[in-house]
Amino acid sequence: MIRRLIILLLIVSGLHAEADIKSNTKWETSVSYGFLSEKTPVSMLGVSKLLDYDKNSEFYATLGTMLFGSGVGLGYKYYFIDKSNSSIFLNVSYHFSYLGTADDGFVAHGLNVSPGYCLLQKNKTYTYRETFAGELKSKNYKKSSINIGISFIYLADKSGGLLPFINWQYIR
Repeated sequence: MIRRLIILLLIVSGLHAEADIKSNTKWETSVSYGFLSEKTPVSMLGVSKLLDYDKNSEFYATLGTMLFGSGVGLGYKYYFIDKSNSSIFLNVSYHFSYLGTADDGFVAHGLNVSPGYCLLQKNKTYTYRETFAGELKSKNYKKSSINIGISFIYLADKSGGLLPFINWQYIR
């Protein structure tokens, strides 16, 4: 049942995508803070490498952590309008998470399907110094957004659940 749902979601995403094989694909780094994440369900702080495929989609590898838990994941995120505007998105990923302490913890891995909404924030800036005690400079983020949604999780032991998420994500 879950396999059929995933295949259907990938086919629908593929039909709506305007893939251009010769497009300028590039890797970018994103950071997210907040209550859980669409990329790895166990995450309050996450760092991802994004491969921009086209204006609507991206592939990613991510590492997320929170108190007494951490996880890694690989996935695909599709924006129904495009990444440059506020948009509904669908995220599909596979994750490995470790929850608990070193003595009393467990590993959870499985499929994560997360529909959500990306609320784009315009004109957000950050400051930095090129050298220690150097001149303070500022730049605009390439993208700054708030992601809100719910994760449908199906674990390898045939259990599952729903987890809401809200996080702030930025790309420098």
